[in-house]
Amino acid sequence: MTHLIRNKKTPLISRLKPAYRHSGLAKLLRRLKGKTLHWSLYLILSCLALTGLLGYHYYQYCHLYAVRMDGVEIGLVRDPEEVEQFLAELTDKSSSLYRMELFPKQEITLTREYRPGESEDIQLARNALMQRLSFLTDAVLVTVDGVPVAPVSKMEEVNRVVEGVCCAFVDKENQVEVLEVELLEEISGEKCVVPPEQVYDPGEIVALLTRQEYDQELLVASRQMIASRMGRSELEEEAGPAVPAVHVRHVEKITVKEEIPYTTKYIYTDKMYAGESRVVSPGKSGLKEVTYLVTCENGVEKSREALSNRIITEPEARVVERGTLKRFAWPVAGGGRISQYFHAGHRGIDIAAPLNKSILAAESGVVTVSGWGSSQGNYIVINHGSYYTLYLHNNVNLVSAGQRVSRGQVIARLGSTGNSTGPHLHFEIRRSIGSSWSGWYTHPAINPLQFY
Repeated sequence: MTHLIRNKKTPLISRLKPAYRHSGLAKLLRRLKGKTLHWSLYLILSCLALTGLLGYHYYQYCHLYAVRMDGVEIGLVRDPEEVEQFLAELTDKSSSLYRMELFPKQEITLTREYRPGESEDIQLARNALMQRLSFLTDAVLVTVDGVPVAPVSKMEEVNRVVEGVCCAFVDKENQVEVLEVELLEEISGEKCVVPPEQVYDPGEIVALLTRQEYDQELLVASRQMIASRMGRSELEEEAGPAVPAVHVRHVEKITVKEEIPYTTKYIYTDKMYAGESRVVSPGKSGLKEVTYLVTCENGVEKSREALSNRIITEPEARVVERGTLKRFAWPVAGGGRISQYFHAGHRGIDIAAPLNKSILAAESGVVTVSGWGSSQGNYIVINHGSYYTLYLHNNVNLVSAGQRVSRGQVIARLGSTGNSTGPHLHFEIRRSIGSSWSGWYTHPAINPLQFY
């Protein structure tokens, strides 16, 4: 007789009663009922009965229960309830440890067999159960669009996974009002039977799906489940298939304060040279309160629409004054004509004009040189601080060295003295190097036309 371990043992006295009722001894006693027998016959009958009972008892004693795990014998016991009780205690302890209801993975059977010469060993069966027995539990496999991820203990925890995934990408700041949350994939659950160590907490699965910090063992287990369903031949990577991605789109309304940049207003004046400027007022940014409708996917902003705009503080413009005055005035009254331009062999410009035309100081300064040179003829050098201006071939100089002159003041008359081919002014501008005029080639020449 073979039965699963869940069956209860029938008491010995209950099994002996029907056996005795139909035995030959019972029939003989019923036949002799009411008759008087010789004492010797009583003795013989008593001996026969005792011998039968002893034989029957030995026959019953030689019957033991063979304990088998998935068909493999692991021990012999006399009382199957001891195995049942031990297995129940082992299952209860494991269920308490994993905090879920477990049941044995292997099939445990008890078969009553005639095993003369053998003895029971309950401890051997217990040790085998403790060492080899493994457990399973009913669980729910979390899937994303039908692709398996990992099991949870019950269907309610699938909803926790959905909620956790949605919340993982939603800003929880106070000024954010979430209007809509949409999970683009379908996260569902299907019943499954797995070892208890393969059942995971919903939070761990949320971390895996949202690519946060997760247990590497969970990643491996998930890939194995996907591979099992796909079939090994469909895998493209040795590392296993990728865990399915999830996408959460949510719409939120946020209200933020933003700076309003100030503008710059320019005022032009001839009190400063061109290229010079001065900040009259530094300017001040304004402040506004803007409400936006923001659409995000997995926490990344995809679009933004302004719903309202309220000015808190108006910006104040920055005011900058710019100079329009040319750095140097034209040095010949009435204009004149440029007869030769600035180049490598000619370090100034020649302005042709009628003889004795007025030559004007290009800028205010101090006359450094007013003299004569064999090639320059009558010439003047004026110091303007950062620059020197030079006026050559003058017919007559009207200022002296050390004299302070003003911009536009007549300082000479145009002529053709020195090495000259006709009435003209040779005009140079040189950058000041050092504190005093120290010769023609110490101070580098600049093309005068860059100032006009």
